[in-house]
Amino acid sequence: MKKTLFAVSMLMGATSIAHAETSVTLYGTIDTGIGFQSFKNRDDGVKASQTGLFNGVWSSSSWGLKGSEDLGDGLRAIFKLESGFNVLTGTSSSDRLFKTTTLGLSSDNWGSISFGRVGNAIQDYASYIAGPDDEENLSDITNTFSAAGSNKADNTMVYKSPTFNGLDFSIGYSFNTKGQQSWNSSENTKLITSAVGYSNGPLSLSLGYDRLQSKDWAKKVHSWVLIGGYDFSALQLGVAVGQDINGRQSGFGSYAPSSSFKFWNSGYTKDFKTTSFTINATVPITPASSAMVGWSVSRASSTFNDTHNLDKRQQNIFSAGYSYNLSKRTTLYALAGYATGFAFQNVRGQQAIVGLDHSF
Repeated sequence: MKKTLFAVSMLMGATSIAHAETSVTLYGTIDTGIGFQSFKNRDDGVKASQTGLFNGVWSSSSWGLKGSEDLGDGLRAIFKLESGFNVLTGTSSSDRLFKTTTLGLSSDNWGSISFGRVGNAIQDYASYIAGPDDEENLSDITNTFSAAGSNKADNTMVYKSPTFNGLDFSIGYSFNTKGQQSWNSSENTKLITSAVGYSNGPLSLSLGYDRLQSKDWAKKVHSWVLIGGYDFSALQLGVAVGQDINGRQSGFGSYAPSSSFKFWNSGYTKDFKTTSFTINATVPITPASSAMVGWSVSRASSTFNDTHNLDKRQQNIFSAGYSYNLSKRTTLYALAGYATGFAFQNVRGQQAIVGLDHSF
């Protein structure tokens, strides 16, 4: 009996030690809203509209596990598994079990290195230009800067530096952005992704660059974006400028089920080149509420315009939002958006959604 009690006490002690060295966190966001969204092609009069419930408006609906194990001397093993879902149907938001999967090592002194499926490097620095832009609808920031949204790349390794006097950087390489790596390396679509950021008090600056390459494309696809943010206390301001050259890191369009609405796929597109700019402001109204306004513009180059005979050379997206925090984790929001020249067509887009966002 004493041996049994001794064994149990030793097991409990070992369990306590393991808990002290290892942490695992369950986290997530559930977001849904009610409203309408519509697109109208002014050339042929075709209109597509949807009224009802929307999933993942203010934030993507997702859940995940992240954790770390203390290996000693400031070194940790880290992991992250995150899955997207549709709160309205209970189904996965994609054909994948997880949209983000990483395993790596992190050090207080030399930074971190991770492996798996991750987003472009600039996404970690772009939160303050999102403004009132909703996550998966008309005003998604991906419609303006293709690398700054929520797209992911498979088979990626990423190094992120520690912070030195407010400065840090991240650089990654994907051996094949979509699916299993081919035994023939030339058949893989490869990505170089990088970003550098600087933060000092109310000021934040970052610069991202991405290069996508495939043997099936005539040219490599390049994207860059320069981002700045400043907190004036009474006003948080975010601005960004960038270009997508020879194609996009992610696709964009209305997703409306009609050939009257253009969708631009990710990857190479002949003579594709856009220059984009966004500015948005967030104004605290009360300690629990904020109002937001934003404007994003993308202009096609003359060569892109001539090659594809675009209906419109310029896309404008105007957006406004209001949020009220019911608690630290639950937010009521209202969001409105209006677009002209959407996807470089003579297309007008409109939306208004009121919703609820909860994080855990």
